[in-house]
Amino acid sequence: MARIFAVDDVPKALRDSLSKALRPEDEAVLLPSADLDATSGKYENVVFRLDANEKDVPQTVFSPAWGAGVSAIKVSGVWVDRILADPQHRQKCLAKLRKLIESQTADSSVNVGPHIDGDENDRDVAEWTAGFDSPACFVGLYSAEHSCAPAQTLRGRDRCHSTSFLVVKAGAGQAADQFHARFMAALKGGGSLSEVFAPTGPGSLSASLRRVTRAGSRNRSRILMLASEALGAPMIDSVPDQSSCGRYRAAVTAVDVGVNVLRKVEDRKDAKQYQYCTGVDATVSQGLLAMSNLADGVVLFLSENGDVRQSLRNEAHSSLPFSSPRLVSDRDLIATVVKEYKAAAKQGGEANLDHAFIRDRFTWKNRQFAKTDVDIEPLALWGSHDTEQFFAKFARELGVSKCQVVRLRPMCVCVAGVESGKLRAALRSLPANLAK
Repeated sequence: MARIFAVDDVPKALRDSLSKALRPEDEAVLLPSADLDATSGKYENVVFRLDANEKDVPQTVFSPAWGAGVSAIKVSGVWVDRILADPQHRQKCLAKLRKLIESQTADSSVNVGPHIDGDENDRDVAEWTAGFDSPACFVGLYSAEHSCAPAQTLRGRDRCHSTSFLVVKAGAGQAADQFHARFMAALKGGGSLSEVFAPTGPGSLSASLRRVTRAGSRNRSRILMLASEALGAPMIDSVPDQSSCGRYRAAVTAVDVGVNVLRKVEDRKDAKQYQYCTGVDATVSQGLLAMSNLADGVVLFLSENGDVRQSLRNEAHSSLPFSSPRLVSDRDLIATVVKEYKAAAKQGGEANLDHAFIRDRFTWKNRQFAKTDVDIEPLALWGSHDTEQFFAKFARELGVSKCQVVRLRPMCVCVAGVESGKLRAALRSLPANLAK
C-alpha cells in the first residue's frame, strides 16, 4: 500500500481514493485543504512522490492544467491611486481589461498560449496569443495595507503602508492541452516515468515537459503587459521573451508561483522519484502565494525583512496549499444562480447580494450566445470556495510561521467568466424576460 501522510485531518474517502490510485512504491502528502474536486475530478493540495522506474503510473492523479500558477508585480504611482480613488475611472479600466484580454472561455475560436513544440533552439515556431485558458483565470490590480518599516534596515519604525500588485492567474493554454494528450498516451503505452522523460530516445517528453512548465509563466508575463496597458501604467519592467526570438516582451515578475508541477526529485542523489505537486511547489516557484476565494483576494507571504523572494523548507516536500476549500459544486451553483435570478425578477432587486461590490471591482468575459443574454457573474463570485484558513493553524508545520502575511484585496479585476456549457444551461433555465 502507498504511504499517505496528512498535515491536517482529511476525509476517509480522500484517503481511500488515493490508496486505490497509487502504487505501493508511491507516496502522497496531503496539505491543509487537500481535496478531490468533484467538479474537475482532480486532486488539489496534494504532493505526490512517484516511483520513477515502476510501470503502470497512476494516470488519474494528473490534471490537464499544466503550467498553471499565479504571477505578480509590485506597482505604484498616480495611475494606481486614481484607480483606487475614482470609481468612474475604475469602470473605464475594467472595460479596457475586458476588451484587451483574450479568453478561451468567452470565445471558442481563441487558442491561447505557445505551442508545445519548438525549434532546435527550443524557441517558438509560430506566433501565439496570450490570454485566459480556463474559467479560473483572472488579472487585475490588488491592494493591501500592512505593517512594515519605510526601509528594510530601519527596525522599530514599522507603520501601516499601502501596497499594490498587478496579479494574474493563468496556465499554459494549448501547450498544456498538447502535453497532457502526449503524456497520457505515453503512460497508456506502459512506460515508466524514467522512460517517458528519458533525455533522449523515441517519444521522449523531456523537452515538452520543460516547455510546458515555462509556457504558463510566459503566458502570464504577457498578460501582465496587456493589463498594464489597459490600466494606464506608464511603464513596467519588461524583457524580450527569448523563447519567442524577442517577438514579444514579458513583464519581469516579482512573484511567479507554479502549480501542477511535475519534476524529477534532485534533493537526494539516490532518489529515483518524480514529484507532482497540485499545491505550490516552492522549489520551482519565485515567492510564496496562496489563493483565498475570488472576492477575498490573494495571500502573499513575505520574509521577515519584507522581501518577496524567499526559500521554503518543510516536511511536505517544500510545498504549500494553493487553493482554498471548495464549498459547493459548479452544478449546485448553477441551480442557485437560476433560483436567485428568478427570485430577483419576481421581487425586484439584484440576484447576487454582493452585486454592488462585484460590479465595482470586477468584470468578466462570458460567452455571448444572444444579445439578450443575462450577464451572469462568474461562479466563484457565488461562493464556490471558502476563504484561506490554513496559515493561522498550520504556519509552523508548513515553515511559514516567521513570514509576514499580506492579504491582497481585489480592486480592479477581469475574470475569465462562466464555462460556456454551464452558462448555456443556466441561460436556458431563465425566462426570456430576464434579459438586461
